[in-house]
Amino acid sequence: MKSSRILVVCLTLLLAASPVWAVDGMFGLGAGVAPDYEGSDDTKAVPLFLFSHNYDSGRFFKLNGPNLKVNLLADKNYSLGPVLNYRFERDSVDNNQVDRMDKVDAAFEAGIFGGIDVNNLLLGVELLADVSDAHDGMTAQATAGYRWKVAPTLTLTPGVFMTYASEDYMSTYFSVNSGNRGSSTLSNYSADAGIKDVGLNLIGHYTPWEHWGVMGLMSYKSLLNDAKDSPIVDKEGDSNQLSFGLMGTYRWK
Repeated sequence: MKSSRILVVCLTLLLAASPVWAVDGMFGLGAGVAPDYEGSDDTKAVPLFLFSHNYDSGRFFKLNGPNLKVNLLADKNYSLGPVLNYRFERDSVDNNQVDRMDKVDAAFEAGIFGGIDVNNLLLGVELLADVSDAHDGMTAQATAGYRWKVAPTLTLTPGVFMTYASEDYMSTYFSVNSGNRGSSTLSNYSADAGIKDVGLNLIGHYTPWEHWGVMGLMSYKSLLNDAKDSPIVDKEGDSNQLSFGLMGTYRWK
């Protein structure tokens, strides 16, 4: 399984797991389909993983694929704390032109997140910066959603998100030049900082049993601006990025 493919669905899972569920903990495992890499028009099967635990009047930690959040606030409506993220490498992808470019190393990222959960309205922000010299950039993502209790055993959570990326991040993943072209024949392109993407997601959690449940998730992302215009996306990929998957979940109190 190519690690770069796993990242996309892990990020989708991050969006799916953002709401603070009314349980003390939850474990989820499943599979999904996602783009081969950010901007790809190829899709592959990928694994899904989630582990979260709530404790001490609102504090929690959540491991969502390669992303770990720890809420330091003892408050059930507000969250604030550190976040660690592992961004997988881009290497051995299906597209020949992109595969011939130099490998993009895996990145370790650290930052801070904050969230509001009031009357089922979910607002969040996450800031991440590379601490491993892989892309030397940063991203900022804002999210908004609503937790809708359709029935006692079914919860739907639609949401929207927007991501800003710095020049270093954009250059690493979307620029093409003599320093990263490798043997690819893609034309030169310089990507600058800006709004990288906007999107929407939908999470459905069906819990007909006391502890067990089924979670379905779908995420659509549209790459914008310099990310969309990059030949990696415009010539060889697709600015429309769709991911979806299904997990079995286990909850405890």
